[in-house]
Amino acid sequence: MPLYDYKCDACQTKFEQEHPMSAPPVKTCPHCGQDKVRKILSTGGVMSSGASRSFSPPSAPPCGMGGGCGSGMCGLS
Repeated sequence: MPLYDYKCDACQTKFEQEHPMSAPPVKTCPHCGQDKVRKILSTGGVMSSGASRSFSPPSAPPCGMGGGCGSGMCGLS
């Protein structure tokens, strides 16, 4: 289920809320109870009930021909 970021314009509280994409956005601040909540830009995230997965970027390939991959001397090209 997606995790959304919200901010209350009344008390400046920022919070996250998990709910289905089909559900309407949160309107009421859980901190102050005011109806001044708006969805804010987030870096994204999806919660999963399964095991957590970690991401590791791929490592650069070894270039042992001296010129490096950018020079066209790489044996991997």
